[in-house]
Amino acid sequence: MNLIGWNALRITVTYIIIGIMWILFSDKIIERVFSDPGIITLLSISKGWFFVLCTGWLLYGMVKQSHKILMEQNVALENLGEERLASEEELRQQLDELLNREQEIQKQNLVLGSLNETALGLMNRLDSSELIEDIVESAAKLVGTPHGYICLIDAPKGVYKRLVGIGNYNQDKGRTDQLIDGLVGEVYRTGELMIVDDYSTWHKRLKDSYFDQMHCTVQVPFKSEGRVFGTLGLSYAEPERKFTAREVDLLNRFAELSSIALDNTNLLTTYKNELNERRYAEKALEISQAHYHAIFDTANDGIFVHDAKTFEIIDSNRKAQELYGLTHEEIISRGLDGLGKQESPYGRKEAREWLSQAAQGKPQLFEWVIQNKAGERIWVEVNLKYAKIGDDDRILAVVRDIRERKKRELEIYKMQANNQALIDAMPDDMFLIKRDGTLVECKIKGQLPYYLISDKVYKRVIEVFREGVSEQIMLAIEQAIIKETFQMYEFEVIVDQGHYHYEARILPSGNEEVLVVIRDVTDRKQIEEKLAYISLHDAMTGLYNRAYFEEEMKRRGNAREIPIGLIICDLDGLKLINDTLGHSMGDEVLKAVAQVLKKSFRPDDLIARIGGDEFAILLPTNSISALKAACSRTRTIIEEYNETSPKVPISLSMGFAVSKEMPTDVDALFKEADNYMYREKLHRHKSTKSAIVQALMSALEARDFIIEGHGDRLKNLIVALATAIGLPEQKLADLRLFAQFHDLGKVGIPDHILFKPSRLTVDETIVMRQHAEIGYRIARSAPDLEPIAEWILKHHEWWDGQGYPFGIQGDNIPIECRMLSIVDAYDAMTNDRPYRKAMKEHEALAELNGCAGTQFDPHLVNTFVKLLENK
Repeated sequence: MNLIGWNALRITVTYIIIGIMWILFSDKIIERVFSDPGIITLLSISKGWFFVLCTGWLLYGMVKQSHKILMEQNVALENLGEERLASEEELRQQLDELLNREQEIQKQNLVLGSLNETALGLMNRLDSSELIEDIVESAAKLVGTPHGYICLIDAPKGVYKRLVGIGNYNQDKGRTDQLIDGLVGEVYRTGELMIVDDYSTWHKRLKDSYFDQMHCTVQVPFKSEGRVFGTLGLSYAEPERKFTAREVDLLNRFAELSSIALDNTNLLTTYKNELNERRYAEKALEISQAHYHAIFDTANDGIFVHDAKTFEIIDSNRKAQELYGLTHEEIISRGLDGLGKQESPYGRKEAREWLSQAAQGKPQLFEWVIQNKAGERIWVEVNLKYAKIGDDDRILAVVRDIRERKKRELEIYKMQANNQALIDAMPDDMFLIKRDGTLVECKIKGQLPYYLISDKVYKRVIEVFREGVSEQIMLAIEQAIIKETFQMYEFEVIVDQGHYHYEARILPSGNEEVLVVIRDVTDRKQIEEKLAYISLHDAMTGLYNRAYFEEEMKRRGNAREIPIGLIICDLDGLKLINDTLGHSMGDEVLKAVAQVLKKSFRPDDLIARIGGDEFAILLPTNSISALKAACSRTRTIIEEYNETSPKVPISLSMGFAVSKEMPTDVDALFKEADNYMYREKLHRHKSTKSAIVQALMSALEARDFIIEGHGDRLKNLIVALATAIGLPEQKLADLRLFAQFHDLGKVGIPDHILFKPSRLTVDETIVMRQHAEIGYRIARSAPDLEPIAEWILKHHEWWDGQGYPFGIQGDNIPIECRMLSIVDAYDAMTNDRPYRKAMKEHEALAELNGCAGTQFDPHLVNTFVKLLENK
C-alpha cells in the first residue's frame, strides 16, 4: 500500500472514532450544561452542522494532501523513468559491445582453430617437399589469396631458391636469385616481416613481367635460432586488397609454427641420415676389422703395434710371434725393454730414438739383428711408420726376416768381380768407399753434377764430390759403419742454374767400407714440384688459386708489421659471353684478363683467381693513392687491349681496401673491397652489356652468315609486306632492325656447324636451333634490340605449331615473326646455298603456297605472293 492509502486510512479511522464519540456524548453534555429546551434544540442543530463542516474540512485536507503527494510521486516517477531510460540505453550499449566482442572471439576461435588444425597437419608431415607445399597452400587459405611461394636461403652462396609456388608464382618453381635482390633479400637482412603495398611499382622489385600483376605483397621470415633460413611470400593481385593487422599477426604465428615444422623435418632427415651413416659405418667397421685381422695375422712380415706416446707394445701378429718364439701374451708382458738384448731394436736407446722419429711422422727404415727365445740371431729389416688407428696414435713396426737377403748381400760383397755385370745393369751410380773416405771402386752413368773430377778411383771423397755433398757422404758412412745399418738421405746440387736432386743409400759392405748408391731423382722432384704448383695455381689462367690466396691473406693479416692492400676485380658480362659465344670464348676472355693483370702489377704482388669471374690482388702497401694508381694503370692496359679489336672487349669492375691497423681483420678488409667493387659493378652493368652486345652485332655484320646482302633484301621485303597489310609507319623501323638481326644468336653457334656445306645431323640441328634463344638473351641485354627480343626468340615458330622453341601456333605467333618467316624462306630459296642452287621466283612462290597453313600464315602468304606477282 502506498503513502496516500496509509494517510487516507489513518484520517478515516480518526474521523470515525471522533464521530462516534461526538454522537454518543455530545447530547448528554449539552443537556447537562443547558436546561432550556430551545437552546438545547439550537445547539443540537448547530452540532450537526458543525459535524458537517468538520467532515468537509477533513475531506478538503485529505484531498489536498493526496494531491500534493500525487504530484511529488509524479515528479519522482518521471525522474525514475528518465534514470531507467538512461540505464536501459547504457545496458543496450554494453550488450552491443559484448555481442561484438563475442563475434570477434568466435571469429578468432575459428581462425585459431584453423591455425591449430593446420599446425597439427604440418607437424605430422615427415616429407620436407610435401610439408613445404602444405605450408604455402595453408598460408594462402588463411589470408584468402591464390598467390604464394616459399624460398629457402643459401647464405654461403649468397642466393635464395624458390622451392614451390602457387598461383602466378607457379611458373618460377626452382628459380634462383641473388640474396641482395628482391623482397627476400630485405627480409633476410632485417630479419623482420615486410609488406610492400604495391609490389608492381616497388623500386627494388624483381623485373619479371608477371610481377606487374602483383600488388600488396607480404614476406614473412622462417627462423631457426634467430637466423632467417627461408621466407613465405603472399600477394594480392587485386589493387584494393591489403593485409590487415590481424592477418599479419596470424601470418607471424603461422610462420613460427611452420619454422618449427621445417626444423622438425630437417632434424628427422638429419637423424635418419646419421642413423643410416652410423649403421653403414658400423657395418664397414666390422668388415674392416675382419679384413684387418685377416691381413694382420696372415702377413708374411712380423708386425708390432706401438703406442705413439709411451712406445708400449699394444699388439703383434703371428709372424712376429714366430720370429721371436714368444706367445702374444709374452710379447705384451715383456714390452719394449724386455724383448731382447743388445742386438734387439726394442729396449735400446736407438730403438726409442727410431720410434720417436716415427711418432713425429718421419718413417724409419733400418736393418737390425734380433735374438729370438732360442738365442738365434736373425737379420731383420724394420720399417717404422706413424698411423692413426681409430682415435689412437700408433706406430706400426713391420719386421721383415732378411736372413736370406743378407746372405746374398754378403756373397755379393765378397764376389764383386762376378757381379759387376749386374751392377752395371743398374741405373744408379754406385761407389765402394772405405771408412776414411777413399773411393775403392765406382760405377758412373755419364757426367754427374755432384762430382768434380773424372778420375775418381783411389781419390778421397772430399776431392771428388762437391763441397757440401762430400761432408754429407762422410757423415752417413760413419753412421752406417758404427751402427751397421742402412743409411739414406737426399741432397740437391745447383750447377749453371740447373737444379739436380739425388737420393743416396749407404749400406755397410765388408770390413770398414760401405756401398754408396746414388740415384737421380730430379724427375720425381720436378713432378712433385709440378703437383705442388698445380695445388696452388688456377689451371686455366696460371694465377694463384683461391686456396693459396686465402692462406696467404690470413698469414699476412696475422703479421704485425706487414701492411695489406687488397684489390677485388670482377669480369663484367662473363655469363652473357658464356651464354652466347660459349664457355670456350669465356675461357679465352678469362685468360686475357689474367695477362692484363700480370702486366698491370709488380712480380711481388700476389694475383689470384678466387672465383669463376673474380680476381684478387694482394699488395704490400696500405697507401690509398698507390691502389688508385694500380687500378688506373689496369684500366689503361684494358683500353689498349680493347683497341686491338678483340672479338669480345674486356670490362672489369674493381674495388679496393687497405689495412688500417695491424694485425688486420682480413674478413672485414675483403668485405670492404668487395662492396666497393660491387657498387662499381652496378654503375657499369648496363654499359658493359651494351659494349659486349655491340661487339657481337659487329661480328654478325662481319660474318654475314648466309650470303652478302641477305639482311638488306629481307629489310626491303618485310617492309613491302608490312605496307601491303597496313601496318603503321612506326612499326617499320623495328621491322628493319628485326630483318637485320633476327639471326644474331648465330654468333654463338660453332663455325663447323654454321658453315657446313651439307645437311646437318640431328645433334647439329639441336645445336643450331639454340641460336633463337641465344639471340633473345643478347637482344634483352641491348637497349636498341630489346623491342625485338621476343620476335627473335619466336621467328622459327610454325603456323601449325611444329616450329621451335615453344611450338606455339596460329595467331599466337607474333605477326612480325610470321612475316619474317615468309620473306626469309623466299630469300633463302631464291639465292644460292652451299648445298644447292637458287630456285626460280615462280618455283619459290609455289613452294610458299604449298607450305601455307602448315609452316606459314596462309593469309600473309596470299598477300606476299600477290605483292610479288604485281610488282
